[in-house]
Amino acid sequence: MLPAELAAKLQSSQPRIAKAENGDASVSIELLVKAMLATGATPKDIAQAIANVDY
Repeated sequence: MLPAELAAKLQSSQPRIAKAENGDASVSIELLVKAMLATGATPKDIAQAIANVDY
């Protein structure tokens, strides 16, 4: 999926999507979760990814 397509699907801007792709800390968790769901992740996938984060 192209960044422009993802931005349209999430009703967000392309610059916000670019920031998310580049790991910008100002991107909201909500946008990240919506993007993950839009690209095929399941809620279980997201939960497992969060659970496996090393601090």
